[in-house]
Amino acid sequence: MLDPLNAFKIKPFDLEPVYASWTDGPRFLGKHKKDLPIDDWLDRIKAGCVERKVPDEYWHRVAQHFMGDKAKARLDELKKVMAKVHGGKYRWNWKKFSLAMRNMGCTSLFRSLFRRFMVD
Repeated sequence: MLDPLNAFKIKPFDLEPVYASWTDGPRFLGKHKKDLPIDDWLDRIKAGCVERKVPDEYWHRVAQHFMGDKAKARLDELKKVMAKVHGGKYRWNWKKFSLAMRNMGCTSLFRSLFRRFMVD
């Protein structure tokens, strides 16, 4: 008998061979002067995942692999907040990850503008 709940589970996929073969993946360090624009970075991650036949349920994990420590730390803070707001669990996917990355970029821009114009 088929279990209807299994239809919604993510199928296992080993990302290690993808990481091993994709040594020149686009990096996002969390430094707005050195990084690609976020939409360009997300597009390159998506294209690389499609090229390597990574299921879309794993694209956000691949993207996190190519993030620097500073960017990962900011995302980890957001993950904690989202989990707390949603009762301890929050399931990430590409759409939610992309939205979060775009918004984190905006907040850092607003923060730097605020410091520049309001603090001085």
